[in-house]
Amino acid sequence: MAEHVGLPPFAMAIVFAIVTLAAAIIMGSGNAPFLAFVELIPQIAQSMGVNPVGMILPMQQASHMGRAMSPVSGVIIAVSSGAKLSPFDVVKRTAIPLLVGLVVHTLIVGIFFTGPIVAG
Repeated sequence: MAEHVGLPPFAMAIVFAIVTLAAAIIMGSGNAPFLAFVELIPQIAQSMGVNPVGMILPMQQASHMGRAMSPVSGVIIAVSSGAKLSPFDVVKRTAIPLLVGLVVHTLIVGIFFTGPIVAG
């Protein structure tokens, strides 16, 4: 199934993380996009012969980072109203550090978790 796409496992994890990030930004929720896509990962990871944790962790991080970058999420609306700022101003200020954190997290996961499943 997934092996016919032609992407290595780490690239597939990045694609799923980007899709989850985009959905989280649009929805303003961290859990909904993660739970919508996470059911697909164990099957895909098994067909590629890799650890599913290595594919799930970037998605989980992306969903929660996306929530913090969404101008329609409850936390951004609450913080922006408390600071008397526009939600877009808060998002513009926090988006770059969040994206840097997501990239670093994804690279660390790629280094330590996306190798082949080792029978123990």
